[in-house]
Amino acid sequence: FPLVLSLGATKDMGKMLGGDEEKDPDAAKKEEERQEALRQQEEERKAKYAKMEAEREVMRQGIRDKVGI
Repeated sequence: FPLVLSLGATKDMGKMLGGDEEKDPDAAKKEEERQEALRQQEEERKAKYAKMEAEREVMRQGIRDKVGI
């Protein structure tokens, strides 16, 4: 059975198979901005957890002082 595809379907098939995709002239800039946003979010997350851990350590030290460890 011969497989018959329309012109549009073959264009889409080429993309799915790793063929050339339409180039976005700002793709590199957008990707760089996305990476920067991810780095910023990661830094904020680390700062948040560092603050929470510092608060826990203060609480732990208070308990140690009460118990006399």
